Amino acid sequence: MLQLPEQIIKPLERINAVYFSDPGRTIELAEGEQLVGQGEECHRVYYVKKGCFAAFRKADSYAGVDLPVESGTRGYEVFRAEEGSYVCVQAFFSRSYHSSNYIVALEDSVVTYVDDTTEVVEPETYGCFERQFIPVLVHELAARNSRIFTKTSEKEEALRIVQRAEMASSLAQLSAGIAHELNNAVGVLSRRTEFVADSLQEHLEADDKLNAQLFTYGLEDNSFVSAQELRSAARYYERELDLPQEAAKVMAHIFPDTEEGRKQPGKFTRNLKRNYRFWELGHDLRDMRMASKLASGIVRAVKLLGGGNSTREPNVSVEQSVTDALNLLHNKLKRVKVETQFSPLPGIIADTTELVQVWSNVIKNACDAMEQGATGHPSIRITAECCHVQGVHLLPTEYISVCIANNGPAIDEENLNKIFNPNFTTKKLGLDFGLGLGLAIVRRVVDSYNGTIEVRSNDQETSFTINIPTSQIHGND
Repeated sequence: MLQLPEQIIKPLERINAVYFSDPGRTIELAEGEQLVGQGEECHRVYYVKKGCFAAFRKADSYAGVDLPVESGTRGYEVFRAEEGSYVCVQAFFSRSYHSSNYIVALEDSVVTYVDDTTEVVEPETYGCFERQFIPVLVHELAARNSRIFTKTSEKEEALRIVQRAEMASSLAQLSAGIAHELNNAVGVLSRRTEFVADSLQEHLEADDKLNAQLFTYGLEDNSFVSAQELRSAARYYERELDLPQEAAKVMAHIFPDTEEGRKQPGKFTRNLKRNYRFWELGHDLRDMRMASKLASGIVRAVKLLGGGNSTREPNVSVEQSVTDALNLLHNKLKRVKVETQFSPLPGIIADTTELVQVWSNVIKNACDAMEQGATGHPSIRITAECCHVQGVHLLPTEYISVCIANNGPAIDEENLNKIFNPNFTTKKLGLDFGLGLGLAIVRRVVDSYNGTIEVRSNDQETSFTINIPTSQIHGND
């Protein structure tokens, strides 16, 4: 109810006592009963003593316009009048004597009324009938303005929701078309990459065993070694084995542990000195294979925003999926110190590409934040462990918990609740602008596993802790 000042409440109390207390002008209505119809002649002002009424308005008819059937039967709600309210004020005091709405009792209600035959009480003291009812008019005008403002704000919010829904629908349609085209293109790349890799492997096996070995080392390289470790090992091999700089880098990739590298026969290192590009060829094909899988995963992840499904398998290695993500982001991580610490982890029911998409998005965001914040000595720490929690019957109680932390700038408090929203990004325009989809996809993928994400951020560290059940009891695979 609208709160009124004392100078209006007191005259209203007098008017109610004088004009709206006659039992002979009291009407009881049952729930659903109509008080007055739209366009109906009405010479009364009603006061709601008990219950609640709703005023509805049916759509007007326009020449040459066919309105929906429901608009002529149901109408739309204009306002509600609760206990202590007045109805039909405008029709009565404007002297039009026609109701612009039809008014229905929403519950068992009681009203009293005055009409144009009501005797004016003490006109010499309080003035004419209309003057005495000025407090009523002020009350109704204030209440009507309040209802209008409320309805206007609700309408604006509803329009915003509709606009966002239309944008989301348009994006979904656009994504479906892009996904179809990308799937075709990526499918060709994936198949051709496998064909080229198999053909080269077969040819090299028949031609030169050492070159075939170099090619295989590159093709099957799934390890992640920090840039600092690689540079240190390369300098060692360049100096101790008299290898050219490029060959020394390849040797560092194959044997980052220099003790193991020193054990290799001279025949291997001499061949590497001449033919190191066979390792690079295998490694490039490996990157192409991983990139095509990731591209397919991105398409599937975008579909997940609309509720799509994916194929999940048992015994998927979380540790390997993190390693794959680090390898894919190798260029991003060249100037970043990366530390990993994994406890023994069981295999989980998952889609490897989905997991790679989750880790790579979070890691890439960390790199971008540290770069944008000009973080000195940027570092990322990744830990993973298996956790057991006391759960409810039939809910998963074993989780893999992966924490990805960085020493970049803190996330603003106001942005912490927005970072998982689609289209939200803090990245600046430029060559590395953001679409605001990465973390939204991460949240959707993790939710599809019945998992959780916890974000903590302060001046020392920002961490994303992602918990994924080892099994999918609810059948999300």
